[in-house]
Amino acid sequence: MKKIALVTGGNSGIGHATAKLLKEKGYDVFISGRDANRLQKTANELGVTSLFADMSKPEDLQKLAIPFLETGLDVLVCNAGVAKPIPIPDIKWTDFFESFSTNVWGPIFLIKELLPALEKRQGNISIVSSVVAQTMEKSNLCLYAATKGAVNAFVCNMVTELTPKGIRINAVAPGPIDTPMFDKAGSSPEAATEFKRLLASEIPLGRIGKPEEVAHVIVAQLEATYVTGSIWTVDGGVSVV
Repeated sequence: MKKIALVTGGNSGIGHATAKLLKEKGYDVFISGRDANRLQKTANELGVTSLFADMSKPEDLQKLAIPFLETGLDVLVCNAGVAKPIPIPDIKWTDFFESFSTNVWGPIFLIKELLPALEKRQGNISIVSSVVAQTMEKSNLCLYAATKGAVNAFVCNMVTELTPKGIRINAVAPGPIDTPMFDKAGSSPEAATEFKRLLASEIPLGRIGKPEEVAHVIVAQLEATYVTGSIWTVDGGVSVV
């Protein structure tokens, strides 16, 4: 029986690379996103199925789960997220709500909706966190870091509830990765390029990571059958400097 995988935020960056790798490994892959045009374009490119969904909207998460309730689900990769560099004095309630509803509530409620499907196939969950939850950042990312700290907490604590159902859950914590989201750290393409150049000089491996490198760790995590409740760091050595 062919394995089924759902990758949220699968139309770019780490999600795109993970969906591509899972497809190459023979999975029946579904990707979700909130930009319908980009989502369908990516699905056509990869030869996968697209499912429109905004992770911040409960009704979208309910609809997203429906196709898998009968077939079951082997793999859930929660990658969709928002990361906006905002200095503390400039944070608004709307920023807080957008960040937490997408990065925290979204994965939790999607897992809730997909529990029967994951239990049916004793599926595996991998959530994309971030090393910023564990390290000091220089980029006004305290709000984003707070959401990823919450992700780490619920991954560890979900283990006791999911293990009896035969479901494993883990997270990966990337450091600086060259994705469209990462480009938003600069106010212009030139500023983003300069920011990445300066950041690379502070990374022990001397460069910013590639989405494909994180995707390989996600898939390894999904295939590591004696691992649950773990957070794997993929950051070029940033967190140990």
